[in-house]
Amino acid sequence: AVVSTQSTGALYNTLDIASSKVLQALHLIPKQGVHPLMSGLVQQSTFHILPNISPLHCASLTLAAWTPIMLKLFKQPSPEQFLKSATAAAFTSFFLGYHVHEKAILVVLAPYSLLVFLNQQHARNFFFLSVLGTYSLFPLLFQAQELLIKVVILLMTHSFMWATLKRIYPDIVLGWLEKIYICGLVGHFLIAELVLPIFLARFQFLPLLTYSVYCAVGVIYSYFVVMKTL
Repeated sequence: AVVSTQSTGALYNTLDIASSKVLQALHLIPKQGVHPLMSGLVQQSTFHILPNISPLHCASLTLAAWTPIMLKLFKQPSPEQFLKSATAAAFTSFFLGYHVHEKAILVVLAPYSLLVFLNQQHARNFFFLSVLGTYSLFPLLFQAQELLIKVVILLMTHSFMWATLKRIYPDIVLGWLEKIYICGLVGHFLIAELVLPIFLARFQFLPLLTYSVYCAVGVIYSYFVVMKTL
């Protein structure tokens, strides 16, 4: 099974879970109990409906996606293009990797932070991805006493970041899609941290799954923005 989080793997996993539930409800396949991807355990799992993905598949896709990035760098070698290519390559590895931990988004943010000073589009997308990357780490702080701490950290760091970006680019604003997505984090947070643990406590993996799916949508959007500006 592909086990990457906040990327294509999260959507692939969710699609298999959803299709399995639908086909079972329609009595097209026998009922198989709790889906292994929702067991809450770290283990090697197999898909019920979709084809299984191996590390070789992910490596092949990653290398194929790297090809145009490297060609662009060889054709237009420059410090600026090197940073763009390094960011795009790191993002591609996160996007298509087999076993990608949430913290791996830092590998993307590190080189991307240097592009903030290049133009406003990079600064805007970096801020969006940084909010998303920080929020995607919330499941790592799962104790009740850590709930307020992680929210305060997110709000404080990114308020300071946005104020700094406004000093560099006084007219910087987020796009309407980005605004809607970030506002949606509030609703998702309430659902994942309060509603699901109370009303669907038996599905221990469900809150993490919703984090993965919601963050994956934002990661895919940000990835294509990066590739567009390559």
